Amino acid sequence: MTQRQTVFIAGGGVGGLAAAAGLAARGFDVTVIERAATLREGGSGLMIQPNGLRAADALGAGVGARVRATGHATAPDEVRVLMDARGTVLAEEPVGAAGGPMPVLRSALHRALLDEAVTAGAALRMATTVEDYTGHDDHVTVRFSDGTAATCQALIGSDGIHSAVRRRMLGDGPPVYRGYTSVRGRTRGSVLGQRGHVVNGRGIQLFVAPVGDDTLYWTAKITAPEGEWPAKGPEEARRALLAALEGWYPPVVDLVRAADPGDVVVTDIHDREPAARWTDHRVALLGDAAHPMVPALGQGANMALEDAAVLADRLSACAHIPTALAAYARERMDRTAAVVLSSRRQGALDQGADRDGEQRRNARMRAAGRKDQDALDIAAWRPAPVAADPAHVSAPRKGDDIVHTPHIVLLSGSLRAGSTSDRVAQWCAQRVTAEGATARVFTGAELDFPAYRPGLAACHAGVAGFLDELRRADGVVLVSPTYHASISGLLKNALDAVNDIDGPQPLLDGRAIGTVAVGAGPQGAATTLTTLRTVAHALRGWPAPLGVAVTRAPAPAAVDRQQAPDEARLEEMVRQVLWLAGVRAAASDGTRSVPTAA
Repeated sequence: MTQRQTVFIAGGGVGGLAAAAGLAARGFDVTVIERAATLREGGSGLMIQPNGLRAADALGAGVGARVRATGHATAPDEVRVLMDARGTVLAEEPVGAAGGPMPVLRSALHRALLDEAVTAGAALRMATTVEDYTGHDDHVTVRFSDGTAATCQALIGSDGIHSAVRRRMLGDGPPVYRGYTSVRGRTRGSVLGQRGHVVNGRGIQLFVAPVGDDTLYWTAKITAPEGEWPAKGPEEARRALLAALEGWYPPVVDLVRAADPGDVVVTDIHDREPAARWTDHRVALLGDAAHPMVPALGQGANMALEDAAVLADRLSACAHIPTALAAYARERMDRTAAVVLSSRRQGALDQGADRDGEQRRNARMRAAGRKDQDALDIAAWRPAPVAADPAHVSAPRKGDDIVHTPHIVLLSGSLRAGSTSDRVAQWCAQRVTAEGATARVFTGAELDFPAYRPGLAACHAGVAGFLDELRRADGVVLVSPTYHASISGLLKNALDAVNDIDGPQPLLDGRAIGTVAVGAGPQGAATTLTTLRTVAHALRGWPAPLGVAVTRAPAPAAVDRQQAPDEARLEEMVRQVLWLAGVRAAASDGTRSVPTAA
């Protein structure tokens, strides 16, 4: 009988237990190494989004069923009330229209995943942590906090935002505080009833969701210096939050006042820049150890469930563990990087830290009728089918984690030489090269192709050169003047030519795409950015979370000059594209990615 492959999973959180359930059900010998001595009852809640439920189903029918049984089932006509601090309703968001999120207590989800993992055959080692590891060609030696050591064929680091496995693998320092903290709790019998609320104050946003049994869980995100609120302790933090909510809508204040003090949790909010590497031969990262994110889009647990589903499928489809882990990382890194960056942006918008920010946030919610701008696109994820043994994936050798230099192509959709669009594209290209990447700018004169038709590249050298450059690209930045409140006809014609890259379907397969609208009219700029984002989706690219509208090209960089807001946003967009493009460059197939094994 073939000996089962042994997998150690560091961390028994959502991602670790989900991976344990999926791998044990697929025949792996799984042991979860968990810091806590027991699972904590009660505690705060989280949102399982439609993508998280699909991931649970992909792990196994039992996993999906157990997860669905833990939380509040969103009714098809359910709405979430968006209001300001005084109780004025800004909008009623139809959260049940597309399947809806499922609020759940974290402890109930842990218990469900643990039950499924143990039922599938996984073992659990409590009150222990993974402290270090040493990789070998055919196994990993893992050292534990109690001084013992053991070997396995694969180690999965799912040990959270302060992961010891990540520290050993990447050594990239501590996570980054994002300017706000959270106070979380749960309350029974609130007059708010069993429906969700988002309540906006200045520098505070309170999120409320039903979790069944007449219970609401709530999270207050508070703009504050790092460390200030955790130092208070749970009860003092609750009293300080009540003081900060003075004058708010009374049922919301009562919700916090009536919370069970034993369930209050205080945590500063951190994340990390997306990492360019998740694997070290037979070791891989998962969940918050790989991609910690702020909670603004409610996707942290869902990304961990997605990770677990993809990891289980890749390991069961390919007998060579380093190859399977490389395929897992390649599939997950660009998506999670986009969600990290999008969550960070949404979190900054949500806080409304000053009067203008508060007014902009509330006006945006009122106009959009929803809280989150990118939530629907993210929640649309579905598991991809897996080949029985991905032979097209080259087997990596130990130590062959190569980070490749991304190449960015920038397109300016203005015919006028030296236009503002051209200068914006050139400025972005300078920022790209300053970060160590390579860039190529196409100005309007170079994009002035004949009207698109199939096969144009075969008879037009300019189109052929343009498409060859896009084939090399890991990321693309689209800069359009706001002609007629849409993208310029010149840029549209150039994008139509993308049909010729690999056949009749438009394809910029997984490339990062940044968008910039150039013009003075705010309505035209907004429409142009929406159109550019739609184009990015149609071309099968990854739109960067941040689209930027500017009226003029930024001035050349100077050491002692403070950046204008538009310039800072433009630079942030370039950084987002570079992160996503860097992931693609490092994880792409063939000789650009992982070398063939000797």
